[in-house]
Amino acid sequence: MASALWVASSCYCYSDTTYAVSPNAAMTGLTWSMNGVLPDYSQPWVEVDVMGLAYRYRMVKDPNTGVTVYVRNEDTNGGYIFEERDDWNAEGGVITKYFRFPYIPASRWGQGSIDVDGDGQVQDVVVTYNYRMEINEDLMLCQLTPLEDPSCPGFADALKDLLANMEEMNPDDPFYDEWVQANLSLNEEAERDDDEDVEREEPEEKEANFEKQLGGSNSIDQIIDAGQQDSIMAELAQVPKLDSYYIMQIPGGAYQETLELRDAELPDNRRALSNLSSDSTHRTMVRSQYDR
Repeated sequence: MASALWVASSCYCYSDTTYAVSPNAAMTGLTWSMNGVLPDYSQPWVEVDVMGLAYRYRMVKDPNTGVTVYVRNEDTNGGYIFEERDDWNAEGGVITKYFRFPYIPASRWGQGSIDVDGDGQVQDVVVTYNYRMEINEDLMLCQLTPLEDPSCPGFADALKDLLANMEEMNPDDPFYDEWVQANLSLNEEAERDDDEDVEREEPEEKEANFEKQLGGSNSIDQIIDAGQQDSIMAELAQVPKLDSYYIMQIPGGAYQETLELRDAELPDNRRALSNLSSDSTHRTMVRSQYDR
């Protein structure tokens, strides 16, 4: 009984090309339609190719009977585009297989199925497809908006329809006239508001405001807040609040020297000399390790 490692790759997206794995096609039964398993490729700018298939299931059977299992996908051109046979001659178990294909168009993949020939049952079935989806963005734009580019198929027909629709706009049409009048009214109202704003200011007021902005007629009272300046000067004129600290008296006096030196000479510290000698010996020992 042949067996292979089942590997499900994750999705890798590159601009307009996507590599992905489908959901479990056998989630609802042992036969399935490819609609919903693979992405919708009905639009001319979408291309989907199947490049791999993986399946796994558990076989439950009598060890004394033989069972054959067929995993298949019909070919829309006739026959089967995929067919794998598993022979179970001993006890049941779990089988996992993975297959690769040279980018077969999704349009050729018909209904899938798992058929059991013999006294046995398949359980916990998982069937997935690896596929590549490419989206031609230029073709998509051309299909949705043919006027996007003169090179788009159908550009001439779309332009002809556009011009025909423009010619059909009749100025005598009451709806057309109403639309034009509404737009003219909005423009006139906006212009009228602008004129009223300008007329509200008399020439003398505009000149005075302009001089004030330039500072030519500003007085010192307009530049400086006199009340605020008076308040600042009053604060500066107050008696310092630190006077209570300045007049405080701290008791003091003369402090006589109490230290007396009985000997005219100070003896050497023999313990310090001993420590210095030990340090010198230690450094000599350490240094000798590097001087060899």
